[in-house]
Amino acid sequence: MLGFKPVSAALPVLLIAVYGCAATLPPPPDPSALPSEAELLSGEALFGERVLSDEQPLLNLREMDDAMRAFVSDAVPSHGTTSSRLERLLRHMNDTGLLDIDYEATHTGTARDTFYARTGNCLAFTNLFVALAREAGLRVSYQQVEVPPTWSADGSMMVLHQHVNVRVNVPDTSVRGRSDRVVDFNTPFFRGNYPQTPVTDEVIDALYYNNLAVDAMKDGEHRLAFARFLRAIEVAPDVSAPWSNLSVLYRRHGMDTYAEAALHRALRVDRRDRVAMSNLARIYDARGEQALAEAYRERLRNHQRRNPYYHYFLAETALREGNTDAALAAVNRAIRMRDIEHKFYFLRAQILDSAGDREAARFSLMRAEEHATLGAVRAEYRRKLETLD
Repeated sequence: MLGFKPVSAALPVLLIAVYGCAATLPPPPDPSALPSEAELLSGEALFGERVLSDEQPLLNLREMDDAMRAFVSDAVPSHGTTSSRLERLLRHMNDTGLLDIDYEATHTGTARDTFYARTGNCLAFTNLFVALAREAGLRVSYQQVEVPPTWSADGSMMVLHQHVNVRVNVPDTSVRGRSDRVVDFNTPFFRGNYPQTPVTDEVIDALYYNNLAVDAMKDGEHRLAFARFLRAIEVAPDVSAPWSNLSVLYRRHGMDTYAEAALHRALRVDRRDRVAMSNLARIYDARGEQALAEAYRERLRNHQRRNPYYHYFLAETALREGNTDAALAAVNRAIRMRDIEHKFYFLRAQILDSAGDREAARFSLMRAEEHATLGAVRAEYRRKLETLD
């Protein structure tokens, strides 16, 4: 039988969610029926006085110190091609153990934190690399990676994990002007051909403060959490995660109208925000507005039906239950929706192998190898092909 390794994820940025999103939404309520944005962000309803974002200091996530600058100058010359400087930096990070630091999904750090503590999640690692790379004269930018949603329970909350990486601009006149490189510090976990979207430093900063706010909320430090959400919203008001998570804080205090207002604000920023839609359904359920709650749930279900990774999940489930016919039908739906995802072909190979169709399994595994973008993954598929041969 072909071996299977589950995919996990990093960067917790959203709370209490279900899988799904939507293209159309029910009409929002009359704004006069909800607290205004100024009321949402004042803190007075929660704490009886105004809360300022200054309670969370504004940080430079990519700040360098002398030791970090020396780390770069020791290994990376000021001259040379972009490719050579990138390789020298990565080799030096590897030789000094900086690429072999402890992964901790819930530890979000600045570049300096991560350089000295040598622990953190993908956002912490990415902050460190961006700072070092820019010191080395490389042009780099952050990317959000649209990995399939994964969840972890944390007390009364469900945390949705997401992922970021770095794109390095590598000029190359032989490849239409450039040949960019992606540096990803969690590739063993994110090995799919997932869509990647460039984002600004400000978006990453907002996600950083959002993560800190989530940590404070988990620890019961609600005023600090509120200040951190404020800081995230000030840095990048068009990031939906802090608005969605601010609603969780209001709901914990029994203030559902304020939570509802925060969720609608999140949907104005990102109408696909599955956390906001899920939590609105919960609020309307609790209020007895079943038709409205069902409208949001239906849009979540619509996304599941349109999302290839949902059918991939169904195929995995059916295979575990021994239902190979249902598993094959589900994975074929996933492939029709996204025919460049190597994981889908690998799962289909497993299903066909389980059903005793070795030749078809071999063909599907060859397709998986063809679409894999990482050399280590292609090598793994090649080894599995050899076992089938």
